[in-house]
Amino acid sequence: MTFCEQAGSWAASLSVADVPERVLERARIQRLSMLSAAAAGEQAARPFAAVAPAGPLGEVFAGAAASIAHDWDDYLYMGHTGHSSVWASRAFAPGDEERALGAQVAANEVAGRLGAALLIGPHNGQFWSSIHCASGAVAAGIGLGLDGERLGHALAIALYQPPYGMWPGFMGPPTKLLTAAEPAVQGARAAMLAAEGVDGPLDVVDSSRGLLRHLSFAPRPAMLGELGRVWLTDTLAFKPFPGCAYLQPAVEAALRSGVAPQEVEEAVVDAGYLTVTMERLGREGGLTPVGVNFSTARSVAIALIAGRLTHEELSDDWLARHAVEVRELAARVRVRHDWALTLATARGVVDAGASVRDVPARAWPRVLMRMRELGMSEAALPLRELGELARHPGLRREVRALLRAGSARGLSGLDTSRLRMTFPCRVRIRLRSGQVVELEGDEPGASARPVDEQRAVVEARCRAASLEPAVATG
Repeated sequence: MTFCEQAGSWAASLSVADVPERVLERARIQRLSMLSAAAAGEQAARPFAAVAPAGPLGEVFAGAAASIAHDWDDYLYMGHTGHSSVWASRAFAPGDEERALGAQVAANEVAGRLGAALLIGPHNGQFWSSIHCASGAVAAGIGLGLDGERLGHALAIALYQPPYGMWPGFMGPPTKLLTAAEPAVQGARAAMLAAEGVDGPLDVVDSSRGLLRHLSFAPRPAMLGELGRVWLTDTLAFKPFPGCAYLQPAVEAALRSGVAPQEVEEAVVDAGYLTVTMERLGREGGLTPVGVNFSTARSVAIALIAGRLTHEELSDDWLARHAVEVRELAARVRVRHDWALTLATARGVVDAGASVRDVPARAWPRVLMRMRELGMSEAALPLRELGELARHPGLRREVRALLRAGSARGLSGLDTSRLRMTFPCRVRIRLRSGQVVELEGDEPGASARPVDEQRAVVEARCRAASLEPAVATG
């Protein structure tokens, strides 16, 4: 069977009773997370809501545009699936709590697997737009009551013309809000077409000329299995602050420091590879909401100036009023790579069985070639960082051990209860007085943290967005 057939059959037969309670509870928190994210992003997404069509497709479009506006969202292994799974399940199963929840979980599971299969490619993170085609199709299809065959065709139709976003439209301008909105609607519409009897290319994912071949540099079909056994929804992480996951601990530490912005002579954030790469990419965004969301330096500066970091500090008015102050302070915040912190992030997923060992060695030269062709130079470590690795045998041994660890069997070796997607950092703030304040960033709400803590993080977001949690979940 093809992936579309397998996923369609599994999703159509899924009952909420089949899902572990901890997975359901995290899915409920995810729903509240998306509602709070949309409330915070409502003003930024007004132009998108104005052109949304009437009916459930418009609900999906407007909701996804608003929830992605300020990156105050959630994510799982692998993808920010809530922007499609939550809105499509709510729109196509209105008033049916159990059906909507099951649709949301099924959409998370299918889209997260697709994200994992496409990890090594031109898009990932929030830029993984194609996975929302699958998520929207599954959630809407279950809401419409499609059987397994029809749901498989819904997936096939949705992924026939997968979106391929262009980086300039993501990093800076408001077009970033379309990243999940357009493909989520594409997926939901595909479910409606399937309900009308339209067939799709069921091998669109697996074919040698299909999605895995064209949207990845190294396809990972081993990541598409284990539906109903490995629950990716169990890996959900929830952000305390608007912005990329990689900058959350630095903002947390800056706020906990209690330092006044005028006291700061210099701040140094030691972080892992992903945070440093994000910082290079975020430079292109400038002092815009997106440019702040993907910059540790700008986010830390705003947090210190405002004493908090919420959607209100990302408004055009606030940024315009504080532009000079933010730019001057951000210029005094340096983000540096630390190999120990990179390895700590890697251990958090490798110890749970995750790895890239399913990718054959012969594929890596092609990966590097494609990255160079597409100008993805920011993903490469500078020579000085590689030199540090060369000078420290202990680091080299740990890198080799991590590369050999984990499972080569794809998702079948993944233990979601142990998986920790963490991005540790150290913040060192030197004051004008000469005093030095040093802190390690924390990540409340991160994956594998207690459910009660995750719920508290999202409820705090609700209050910041003036959304009453009890009303939102009622």
